[in-house]
Amino acid sequence: MRRENTSHKVILFVIPILFVSLFVSISYAQKPILTDEFDRFLVTKETKIGNVIGQIELVFPNPKKITWSLVPPVPGGDRRHYLKEGQLDATKIVAIDPDTAEIRLKEHPAEYSAHYYAEVRATNEDGYMEQVLIIIALEETPKRENALDIFTQRIDTGSMRFFATETVDPKKIEYAANVASALISKDRRGSGRISKYLKEKNVVMTIFKTFEERNTSIGFYMHRRSLGLRTQDLEDEEIIPDYLRLGGPRDLRRDASVEEITHLIHRGGIMEAYPGVQKRLEHATQEAIKRNFYRPQDGLPADSFADEYLAFGLDILYGVRSHRSYNGMPLKPENLKIIDPELYDILSFLFPSREEFFREMGWEEDITRNTRH
Repeated sequence: MRRENTSHKVILFVIPILFVSLFVSISYAQKPILTDEFDRFLVTKETKIGNVIGQIELVFPNPKKITWSLVPPVPGGDRRHYLKEGQLDATKIVAIDPDTAEIRLKEHPAEYSAHYYAEVRATNEDGYMEQVLIIIALEETPKRENALDIFTQRIDTGSMRFFATETVDPKKIEYAANVASALISKDRRGSGRISKYLKEKNVVMTIFKTFEERNTSIGFYMHRRSLGLRTQDLEDEEIIPDYLRLGGPRDLRRDASVEEITHLIHRGGIMEAYPGVQKRLEHATQEAIKRNFYRPQDGLPADSFADEYLAFGLDILYGVRSHRSYNGMPLKPENLKIIDPELYDILSFLFPSREEFFREMGWEEDITRNTRH
């Protein structure tokens, strides 16, 4: 899951005990929680030495004193392996205030255009957590009128648009667009409310060739809100067209298409089209966390738990988690109705069944495929 926000922090999950500690005054150990991805900040030739160029924030408030520091980049040292050999060291040009987490320019970059990397470490008495910092050095601030120039391939499905960069595989763009169309096929045949909000909100799925291309596309992310776009990102390398069709085999990399498109449909359409359903989903999510059916991981804000639970349930409904189990019961589509009947009812109301989805995708011969792998 990648959560849309101004600084483009891409955030996943948080442990249940921390979720409880946000709402109940109990003295659990609380190490600082940062995004498991990155923050990026811009430096241009006009940036003056000593200027604050950004500030790092915790994902959750923490009552204990935090000390902030910068760590030179270690290739492969971060969770998502954004840090690679040959990257420039951001600690050479910026410093972090140990108390406020403000990032200041301490030396002008030796190169423009260039990307500098480091890790930010937040430490308190209970432990520490690190996240990636990217400093993007450009000669001048990117202009709004050029914000979409990076996307040279585009598909319009009517309710959603897909913007992709030049080297993305066109077949993968088409596949992702077909997934989106199939996911909202039930809405199209019914009230059309979700489709209506998606179009009104100018919803766009952005597809980059790699995470590196996405992470450093600061010109687009600086101006997307002023352009009136609601976006979610996806990468070429994450789109695995055979994964869902074959039932999520273990020897094939997971396809992120359904998850990321579901997040975009959820935030861009479902929440406003069906606020009552959203409240039910939030309650169901909390109940699933309490009984350890759904276990969020470090880094996801509490207001995104329901987003992830919806996508998690849809994975089960479409048969790609059958090799996992809960209390001895395989997470097969037919078992979701037993494990969480409320989530099953919500998914069945919003989305087509697995059989209907497969038909929309043209996978009729795979409908009866055994989903246990």
